[in-house]
Amino acid sequence: MSGWLIGIVGVVSLGVLIEILLPEGENSKYIKGIFSVIVIFVIISPLPKLAKGDYINGFNSDKQQISVDENYYQNVKEDMQSKIQNSLKNKLQEAGYNDLSYDIKFDEEYVYIIDKIIIDTQDMSQAEIKELIKLLKSIAGNVSIETR
Repeated sequence: MSGWLIGIVGVVSLGVLIEILLPEGENSKYIKGIFSVIVIFVIISPLPKLAKGDYINGFNSDKQQISVDENYYQNVKEDMQSKIQNSLKNKLQEAGYNDLSYDIKFDEEYVYIIDKIIIDTQDMSQAEIKELIKLLKSIAGNVSIETR
């Protein structure tokens, strides 16, 4: 694609140079006409490739493949989930739940959305559990909360 643009710029620049250097006369109009045809051919030269489907969105489909970098995706996913877990941990510690045991399950499709929080409520009263669930919903939104 960039070669095509460079070709157009080169042909147009050459045309301007010829226009300046060419003396006026009978042959001048013929040379300008021939040069105009050359410019048109350079401009429409990628059309056969476009008609065959060799170019998709500006990429030559024979030479380039678009693919997802799984390692990068996995690293970003883990980083986002780690930041969400740390944020939740910090907010729970600010609220006085330092030794709370819990597990966070993330949505499979939207990996940055908490799907479920499973909390260990062994040594808690029903009132404390309700207060904790209320706090978790205020922090994490309307998520599913399970107790063990």
